[in-house]
Amino acid sequence: MTGLRELARRAVAKARPPAEAAVALLRPAARKAPEIVVAAGLVVSVLLGLVLVAAARNDAHIDASIGRAVGEVLEGGSGPHVYVRFTTAEGAVLTPEDGVFYPRGLEPGQLVRVEYDRTDPELVRVAGRTWTEGLVPVALGLLVLWAVVAPGAWALGRARRRREEAVAAREAWTVRDEDRGDGEREDGEPEMAGAGHR
Repeated sequence: MTGLRELARRAVAKARPPAEAAVALLRPAARKAPEIVVAAGLVVSVLLGLVLVAAARNDAHIDASIGRAVGEVLEGGSGPHVYVRFTTAEGAVLTPEDGVFYPRGLEPGQLVRVEYDRTDPELVRVAGRTWTEGLVPVALGLLVLWAVVAPGAWALGRARRRREEAVAAREAWTVRDEDRGDGEREDGEPEMAGAGHR
């Protein structure tokens, strides 16, 4: 049992310097925590917006040179990567590597109408669906994101203001104590009650 305690004590002693160095590195960032949280929220918001922009751009490419086919939904896909095999008007059998756009509700083995870009058949979507399919999920994502970010940034800012007020109050007391002199004479010796200067 003593050996385990000694081993744990040594492990803690070895881990302490890197932990203290990490805290020292993070301390300046902690002072800017509200700004960092808001900046992260803005970055994620922009990325979500770019997802819609990219989807709209892909739809524009498909619409500019549209081809139509019936595809079979394949096994092994999940989430955004549902794979469909279809035959183009030129007779090529394709399975786009990135899957089909807007795959909500597709099941393996199902036959589905697809639309693809004839100049780039890797761009394929479920027929009748467009980038507007992503509006609701992105809007919900933004709502949840800012429901977390806004109160979090506010709470961090409030905590920072309290710390700053506490530091200012301590400094004010220190200045008052120095102005008062704490009962010391000019030569640094404490004054005795009832004694005047010589």
